[in-house]
Amino acid sequence: MCGFGGVIDLRRGPPDSLGDVAAALSHRGPDARHEWREGPCALVHCRLRVLDLSERADQPMSRPGGRVVVAYNGEIYNFRELRTELEAAGCAFVTRSDTEVLLAGYELWGPDVFARLRGMFAAAFWHPDQRRLVLARDPLGKKPLVYALSPGRIVFASTVGALLPLLDRVPAVSRPALDCYLGHTVVPFEHAMLEGVEKLPPGGFLEWGAGTVRTGRFWQVPSAPASPSMPAAEAAVELERLLRQAVRRRLESDVPLGLFLSAGFDSSLVAALAAQEHTGRLVAVTAGTAGSGYDERSVAGLVAERYGLEHRLVEVPAVSAAPLPMLLAELGEPFGDSSILPSYEVARAARREITVALTGDGGDEAFFGYATFRGVRLGERYRRWMPAPMRRLLRAATGGATREGWFRRAGALFEYGADPISESYRNRMGFGPRDRAALLGGAVPGHRAEHIYTERLERFRSLPDADALRRTFFETYLPNDYLPKVDTATMAASLEARSPFLDVDVVEFALSLPEATAFPGGRLKALLRPLVARLLPAEVLRRPKTGFGVPVGRWMRGPLAGALEEFVFRRDTAMAGLIDPGAARRIHAQHLAGADHGTRLWSLLCLGIWAAVVLERRWPAGDPLPVGGPGSVRAA
Repeated sequence: MCGFGGVIDLRRGPPDSLGDVAAALSHRGPDARHEWREGPCALVHCRLRVLDLSERADQPMSRPGGRVVVAYNGEIYNFRELRTELEAAGCAFVTRSDTEVLLAGYELWGPDVFARLRGMFAAAFWHPDQRRLVLARDPLGKKPLVYALSPGRIVFASTVGALLPLLDRVPAVSRPALDCYLGHTVVPFEHAMLEGVEKLPPGGFLEWGAGTVRTGRFWQVPSAPASPSMPAAEAAVELERLLRQAVRRRLESDVPLGLFLSAGFDSSLVAALAAQEHTGRLVAVTAGTAGSGYDERSVAGLVAERYGLEHRLVEVPAVSAAPLPMLLAELGEPFGDSSILPSYEVARAARREITVALTGDGGDEAFFGYATFRGVRLGERYRRWMPAPMRRLLRAATGGATREGWFRRAGALFEYGADPISESYRNRMGFGPRDRAALLGGAVPGHRAEHIYTERLERFRSLPDADALRRTFFETYLPNDYLPKVDTATMAASLEARSPFLDVDVVEFALSLPEATAFPGGRLKALLRPLVARLLPAEVLRRPKTGFGVPVGRWMRGPLAGALEEFVFRRDTAMAGLIDPGAARRIHAQHLAGADHGTRLWSLLCLGIWAAVVLERRWPAGDPLPVGGPGSVRAA
């Protein structure tokens, strides 16, 4: 697990040093730092040593007699199978690393190697003789990769924060990206917050040479099920086989290995399978905050006891917003999902015990784990029997609900059911079109933030609504929100996270099953339940879904009021050039009066902090966020 960056400049050559890039990547790769340069190209790599801890496996790497140099971030879990195949083809190896297997596979098979890989990766391959660069990113977008183009020049890095030192100046903010951020609380991969910066899409590649640029996708979410007639019992057997394979592939490590264990289905299943497949020491880390209502340690302890895991109970302090400037600087973009805070605290606590952690991430998306799936399924049925005029009347009557409760949940149902899902679905956590226009001083011409959902849902229009949304989440929520959160939180703690449920074989199998098999009767995680019942204590099956909560609503009424004044409401900052502080203050006033705008105000705060840290550089990334009442600057 690592971070890398590079520049190829055919006109001026690369800069003398990439030290600033390496400094921005230091958490991602604290064990080794190397630069490689030749002619117009310079690469820098920061390594977290996980497999083959020797210096021979450091990067950037080239093979003896080879003419390709690679800088790579990630893990290739099937590298042993690929190595056997490559050795049969005559390749010799000098390390035990997956990096050398990736490079040898690329030299032999070219870009066709990407579809053979099972793992998470972002990689840059430089051909010095041809002056040609190839970039690639894993199918689901677990590892980030960004770049910027100008005549005769390309710069690229693992994160926007690491890319900025390679740009001549901090670019202007993209208005469409800002509109998307306000609509979704994150910036989708189709956009970047800074003009001229591009994100390589999940399953994407780029080929760059003198005067030519070619981009494409080697993997995309399939648009329809492939196994319409597979019985549920047969599907459950195949699922267990693939999930065991995915867990087994992720158990190889030359550094302390463990897993995150909560009381939920997904991480508990990963723990059970890992214990059965692993012969060595396995540490299970369960984090909790005493008295928070989210402490899962007692139920997780039952799983650990059944499988003889070395269970570590980690006390995480009550969630603090203090690390937010540092985390946003790591990303280089605003990010409004508050769960990045507990994710970081858990990763930081786990790093005291382990360097690699298996997680249960991805089970909710692949196997219908969210209540939202039930909502859109019910909305689809409601749309069939309720006349259109009545549907629109009910949507209008409930659409303005701002307080939590049954009325707001009914509003969501009436919204989902008013029109076909491609027209009605939106991210209800963000700002709607009217509020975005008020914040931005008018709508962004020719742009609607909702397009990232509309386009996918239209592509999947032949499917039932819940299945269409499941596939859409794999191209929106996962690569735009959940995976950047996990990557940033764990890498900021120098911890590698591995996700068996996001193995591409598991994902492809899950998506090959129709809704009738995978989501019968609207039953959440129906395919996983038989496996849970057989492998796990009954308490896991009975326990309702929980997680770490971040009290952003309460924070916005008290402890972070001063931070809002400093980063959002001031009129002499870069933030005031992005949104109207008066419109933001009115939203805060509604929140103080009882409306629930906590998540939206949090996203504005993150935007303001990002502007102060990245655009203006008036707030050091290492300084904690101020907390307290209005006017307070006390550090958290």
